[in-house]
Parts: sequence; C-alpha cells; structure tokens
Amino acid sequence: MDLNIFDDVLVLLEEGNMSRAALRRNITQPAFSRRIQSFEIWLGCPIVKRTANRVEIEPALLENTAELQALAGHIQAFRQRIARYEPGRSTVTVAAQHSLIVSIFPDFAAGAREEHQGVDFRLRAANHNDCISLFLSGEASLLMCYEREGGDPMPFDDSIIRATWGRDRLVPVVGGPLRFTLSPKGIPPSDTPMIRYPKGSFFAEMLAGASTSYSNHTGTTFAESAFTVGLKEMALMGFAQAWLPMSLVYSEVQSGALIVCNGDTETLPLRISLFARPTDPVAMRLCDLRRSPITTS
Repeated sequence: MDLNIFDDVLVLLEEGNMSRAALRRNITQPAFSRRIQSFEIWLGCPIVKRTANRVEIEPALLENTAELQALAGHIQAFRQRIARYEPGRSTVTVAAQHSLIVSIFPDFAAGAREEHQGVDFRLRAANHNDCISLFLSGEASLLMCYEREGGDPMPFDDSIIRATWGRDRLVPVVGGPLRFTLSPKGIPPSDTPMIRYPKGSFFAEMLAGASTSYSNHTGTTFAESAFTVGLKEMALMGFAQAWLPMSLVYSEVQSGALIVCNGDTETLPLRISLFARPTDPVAMRLCDLRRSPITTS
C-alpha cells in the first residue's frame, strides 16, 4: 500500500473538496479520486458520499481526524526508525517553541546525553499551538512548551507523561538608546514603542490575562510578531520595548545590553513543561530528567 494515501486523505479533510485537494497534491482530480478509493478499499468502508455534483466527507472520518493524523505520524516514525536503525541508538522527535529551542533545549539535550548516550534528536520548532498539534498528531513524541505558572494544566489524558523541567518568566526589556530614557525607578516613558505579540498567540493571551504594563501600554506598536528570537534582536537595537522570557535574555541583562523595565517589579511567571507519548519509552525516560528551576533573577 502506498502510504502517501494517508496524506491524501488528510489533505482532503483539510480542504473538504476533491478539486482543491487534488491541486494541493499536484495530481489530476480523477487520479486523486482513485487514490481515495484505494484508501476506502483498504479501510473496508466509504469515507465520502459521491453525488453527481459534489462529494461529502462521511461524519465517521471527520470525527476521527485526530486518530488518522496520529496513525500517519506513527507510520512515518516507524519507517524512519527502521530505515535508520542503529543498535543502541534512538531518535526522539521534539516539538518546542522557538525561544525554548534557543534557551533551554541545549541544556536539556546535554542532560539527556549524560543519561542516555545513544539518543539523538529531531527538532520541530513552532509556535505554542502548532507544537501541541505536532505532539497530538504523533509527529513528535516529546513536547517542550511553556505553561502559565498557577494556570490550568494541559488537558491531556492520563496516558501522557508530564514533567516540569524548570521555571521562567516574561519580563519587559529595552535596549540601545531606550535604556537611557528610563526613570530612576526603571519606568519607560509612556510613548515608548512596544513590540507586541499577535492576538491569539500564547504569550499575547498570557499577558492579556495579567495585570501588566503590556495591557495598559498607550504608545505606538513598532512591530507585531510571535518570533521571540527576532524580537530580542529588535529590542537590542533599541527599536522598542519587548516582553521576553528571561531565559532568552539573561546574558544580555547581565551584560547591560538589555535592561528590565520597572525595576524588575512586574513579571509573568511561566512553567517549562515536558510531555511524552507513552508509545516512546525513550521520550518517557527523558521526562524524568528534571533539573532545578533555571535562574531568572
């Protein structure tokens, strides 16, 4: 069986239309339809209702989209493990937010190598929501992400292994010439530009739910982005104030290249969490590599 058929079905679910799905798969609609029929033969039941003018996806398939995504991910991972098999070595696919890959993952990987010398990593950098999707679909067996300290935990079932790697916090920082505009108490002028996170993004929602100067800012918005590594560079240039994880800017704060605003009196506490799928024993063991909380002072 051509395993690409699983991807065909997933694209059909995303598009909800044979023509658009065939276009995305770069094949003709008749050829795409035959591939869907091959999947139906393998499955033993139809997944679409075919009429003269339209095709409707069966509710049973729609309700099991997550399971199909996970199955496709497991099969792909299985093929890769077999093709790249080396006795004593394992490859763990990690989904992690961009800032965590830069600031936290190297330390995590070092600890992992100390305990499990035969482990390698495949990194999938994405935003918070996409990291969760990669983990739930089975495309990643280990999830490293932020959670708000004291907030509701991720709504995963009891089969998922959970661990806390450390703690971090979001802090407002300025760099460049903006460092010299702060008041004696470290308060920036009210018209200081701000770099904002897009609405709906993880950090934007966290900051919106907290009583901080981020929500009360009345100055202009210099830029909007969820890419924290890029935001740090803009803050270093002195373009605007930015709220960033302390783990990402710790060295720059210590050197004075960035200054934490407001006398470091307002922060948003975060928890760095690890989640492992029960189908990957190596990922489960890596969840036990708990370190003491990272320094955020």
